[in-house]
Amino acid sequence: MKKAVIITGAGSGIGRAIAVEFSKHDYFTYLLGRDKSKLEETAGLCRSGARRYSLDLSDEASIQKTSQDILSQKDTEVQILVNNAGIFDRHIFLQSDLSTWRNMFETNLFGSLSLTQKILPHFQKLKFGSVLNIASTLGVRPLPFTSSYSASKAAMINWNHCMALEFARNQIRFNCICPGIVATPIHGDADFEKMASSQPLGRVGQPEDIAQAAYFLASPQSLWTTGAVLQVDGGINL
Repeated sequence: MKKAVIITGAGSGIGRAIAVEFSKHDYFTYLLGRDKSKLEETAGLCRSGARRYSLDLSDEASIQKTSQDILSQKDTEVQILVNNAGIFDRHIFLQSDLSTWRNMFETNLFGSLSLTQKILPHFQKLKFGSVLNIASTLGVRPLPFTSSYSASKAAMINWNHCMALEFARNQIRFNCICPGIVATPIHGDADFEKMASSQPLGRVGQPEDIAQAAYFLASPQSLWTTGAVLQVDGGINL
């Protein structure tokens, strides 16, 4: 039976890089995301095998159906879940409304909660498992005009701590990575060259920087680590 990992937001950016990194280590990858064509591109880069699932993490029925299908596969054993999917938006708080906040939390937090709830009983049967949550440095040190995003990522970090404590007795680990500014589509038309000058290490991050840290923290390489919040940010929060 082949070891496997589930990755949300796997169509591009950090999620794609994480999928490729796990594939290098002989993991079968279950790729979840909204865009079928992008997921297909990612699958083509995963040489240890991949299966694509197009879904919206705000759709509870779709999460239920997808998780059931993945866990019913007899040729793989899911050992790791990576909650990576997320959206980012800048806004002036007084010009925002509850729909802005609901949308941010639905994608950045509630979808991860729902999927994790579906996978945890499987990990409990295995008596081990690993959940990696991709948060943000903004969840630790927010900036103006990012209130809904920063709040959703801060909530993810706190939830990660609670889960690490709650499931430690089952040998199920919960860890969290807080990326800094990474050159991914989530930033739109951002000028990354200009941003590089404000980074202590002199450059913005690349998806592979996060992927390498993700593999270490989620894989058996860090079996005695749970509840960690690893900032992979080029030193921007120092």
